Amino acid sequence: MAVQSTELVVEETGSRSAELVFGSIDGLFSVLGIISAAGSAALIPVQIFATGVGGAVAGALSVFAAVYLSETHEKKTQLLEAITRTNRQRSRQTNGSKKRHVPITTEHPKVHRLLGKINRRALGSGIVTAITSALASLVLLFPLVLFPETYAVTASIIIGVMMLFLLGAFRGVTLKQSAAKSALKMVVLGILVILASKILGSYVLKLVTQ
Repeated sequence: MAVQSTELVVEETGSRSAELVFGSIDGLFSVLGIISAAGSAALIPVQIFATGVGGAVAGALSVFAAVYLSETHEKKTQLLEAITRTNRQRSRQTNGSKKRHVPITTEHPKVHRLLGKINRRALGSGIVTAITSALASLVLLFPLVLFPETYAVTASIIIGVMMLFLLGAFRGVTLKQSAAKSALKMVVLGILVILASKILGSYVLKLVTQ
């Protein structure tokens, strides 16, 4: 049946390397924002670390939900569209004949199996992305408790920018684009996040202390 054509779509999965990069970048941006804002709000590194851990966990769960829901929605929508096309084709083929057309539904064994595969693959993608997001976040947070307070925040930010540079370059290579341009774009975005967060942190500190 025509639903078989959707098996190719279901079998398609996002590159694991792309999921690793996406999860890492998501975690880096989130925690860079937290560290920059909290640092400019005069929080001590240990306080920033505690806040960042909470943000890292929330960010990991958020990216897991986003990846899982978006992937299942996209694949299931494509599968349902294929079912609709199949039913229309079969209806036209049997139109005028005595053979009764039995519509294909989601209860069909093949469709049910494909739906299960979609869920499993989306779950795997969500878990991979969430784990890499959490790990990237922790890489930026550990300097806050390992380095002296005087430059712990600065060290975390520098490490974050360096990681964004490397991930940007790797992303460029995987997409067959310029590694240098991709790395530069990622660094620019990171710096914008840092500056915006610092300004916001300073503003909030002035607002609550006046």
